[in-house]
Amino acid sequence: MRRLLEEGYEVTAIGRNPEAGRRLMLEGAGFLRMDLASEEMPAAVRGHELVFHCGAMSAPWGAYRDFYTSNVTGTRQIIRGCMEHGVRRLIYVSTPSIYFDYRDRLGISEEEPLPLRGVNGYAQTKRLAENELDAAHKAGLPVITIRPRGLFGPGDTAIFPRLLRANEEKFVPVFGGGRAFMDVTYIDNVTEALLCCARADQACDGRKYNITNGEPVYVYELLEELFRLLEMPFRARKIPYPAAYGAAAAMEAFAALPFVRKEPMLTRYTVALLAFSQTLDISKAQRELDYRPPVSVADGIRRFSRWWKEQEERA
Repeated sequence: MRRLLEEGYEVTAIGRNPEAGRRLMLEGAGFLRMDLASEEMPAAVRGHELVFHCGAMSAPWGAYRDFYTSNVTGTRQIIRGCMEHGVRRLIYVSTPSIYFDYRDRLGISEEEPLPLRGVNGYAQTKRLAENELDAAHKAGLPVITIRPRGLFGPGDTAIFPRLLRANEEKFVPVFGGGRAFMDVTYIDNVTEALLCCARADQACDGRKYNITNGEPVYVYELLEELFRLLEMPFRARKIPYPAAYGAAAAMEAFAALPFVRKEPMLTRYTVALLAFSQTLDISKAQRELDYRPPVSVADGIRRFSRWWKEQEERA
């Protein structure tokens, strides 16, 4: 929103969080409080030239029907609105989770075959949403899809904050000996990629693009640097992958009981994600979208650390 406003766009945000909407309105955006899957969603698109579909139910655990409603039904409603109101381009934020198959994989390209089934409800429904977009493109809707990997930066509520809380309360679990080598993406670089999609040639419509910082890192070393910048002790505990995977499976089984129905502290997917290496080939985005990530991982970690310290001081 902020980047679009800076570039002179008139922007309308759609979401369910009224407080987030209020903050955006103070910065100059319009806001519609609405669920993605709402029957009113198609009408909300009227009068807009571009639609950036960044909303999803993104979690390692949850009821499949909830993932489906948000990620598939919601995407259908947005597609319907874009087609009914002649949107110039729909830009969709997908996920490289659709590539994951419990093994090390380096330099994954957009054209590589996908696993037969997604590793969890999130990955499976995001893949189904991509299928919806493919069908819409064949029917004439201009669509570009990006698959950004490991987002971090100011405003993050998922990756680093969870690890920081774990470190404060007990320790940060490190699986697979800390050897996982993976891509991450600073948030401003994802924003840059989205704007690249908005400016892209018509020949890019219908295509999918991996987005990362283009500089893979060892997760353990990344966390060491984070805690150094935050001037905190890094309480890491290396846990063998088989033991962690088995414990996560037991937690999932317990969490699925009718009288529990609560996200487990650890899931098999989370364990595997931090134990196996996964990097993406971004040459297609560089070549066709002219994507050049402006913020390095090192600078991104410094920016996140400054932001985190500011939040802690205010609290």
